[in-house]
Amino acid sequence: MIIYPIPYPVLELLGRIIVLSLIVFVILILVALFFLVVIFFTKRVILPKLALFMITMMHEPLRRLLSFFRVDPTLVDRVSVEIGNAVNYPEFVRTKLEERVLLMPQCVRSIDCPAKLSSLEGIKCIECGRCEIAKLSAICKELGIRLYISPGGTFTKRILLYNRGRVKAVVGVACYPNLYEGMLNIKLAGIPAQGVPLKTTGCVNTTVDTQEIVAKCKMVA
Repeated sequence: MIIYPIPYPVLELLGRIIVLSLIVFVILILVALFFLVVIFFTKRVILPKLALFMITMMHEPLRRLLSFFRVDPTLVDRVSVEIGNAVNYPEFVRTKLEERVLLMPQCVRSIDCPAKLSSLEGIKCIECGRCEIAKLSAICKELGIRLYISPGGTFTKRILLYNRGRVKAVVGVACYPNLYEGMLNIKLAGIPAQGVPLKTTGCVNTTVDTQEIVAKCKMVA
């Protein structure tokens, strides 16, 4: 087998492409990092659509960069959720209360929760009062908002498909990484979402800020 050497002009072109690609990558991550730092420290969302695009595009490199410098990588998710809330706000507040859905994670449930799992509607709260979901369920009924407790991301998609055409907006509650991913997927489905992070994280007995959740659910223009 004869191996032909790569011509020098081709190698030179490849070298330039690689160098240019590295320069573009560094510029992009620096811009994304700029938005991340400014929004985190000032608590002001500047150029929200551009900021969300840049941080979403460089999401994983930013997380790895923060981890390298021993900074909590979920900071990227936190800022992304805040930007997403700002971007989605105008469209969200134009929806009616009865067109909204509140999605709760199952980790908020009491370990003694007697609720049963429905194949289409998730875990159906019976308002036993053992966790904050009971209070939220009662409030949602008064407001005309549907509440669903999802066992996981795949089930969340099933719930939204089950309510296709009826859901115009979503309020999601989760830890920051799941909230970021969930809001991104919901936005891709053309539905504006507002995210509320858990007060304490974990797999069981997590806690929420009930007042913040209700305030998000009730937002109007």
